[in-house]
Amino acid sequence: MIIGTMTRDKHRTAAGIVLILMVLGLYPLSGPAGELSEVAVAQQFELNLPDLSGQQRNLDEFAGKVLLVNFWASWCRPCIEEVPGILRLMESMADAPFAVIGVNVGEAERRVQATVKRLHMEFPILLDKDSTSFKGWGANVLPTAYVLDGSGRVRYVGHGPVEWDRDDMVNLLMQLAEQPPQGN
Repeated sequence: MIIGTMTRDKHRTAAGIVLILMVLGLYPLSGPAGELSEVAVAQQFELNLPDLSGQQRNLDEFAGKVLLVNFWASWCRPCIEEVPGILRLMESMADAPFAVIGVNVGEAERRVQATVKRLHMEFPILLDKDSTSFKGWGANVLPTAYVLDGSGRVRYVGHGPVEWDRDDMVNLLMQLAEQPPQGN
């Protein structure tokens, strides 16, 4: 009787946790990958965060390049699952003015370093320890990615995991990279 009650309580607790995560948008309801949505009015955001070596980094370093800013966390399975696609995208875009920045949201540096090493994340990783940038950019689910044009304006946003290495995605980003930067 006691064991049956404990098992039932564990199932209720697990179901409650899944429900809370679904409400918060952290647990996907379905399996399909996220898509990019074009931003109606291109916006510019600030980003000034330390990287894993402690150096302050900002968006000015990437002026003139199409930039993928990917907000992620190591505990977020969809975030981790999209990393190989990001690495293949980088390979496809190697000759284009294109770069990727990973922005880790709210995790300890040691955990981030271990994940970066394990996944061979060969792009700058910035630390948003208090989630200020994540919230300031209007993100509310992980992963969230923003594609900035060569002028630093947000042109596309992706909520949830995106298949970055799909042909149509590579073509879209290549076309964006071919456009000359516009004046601010």
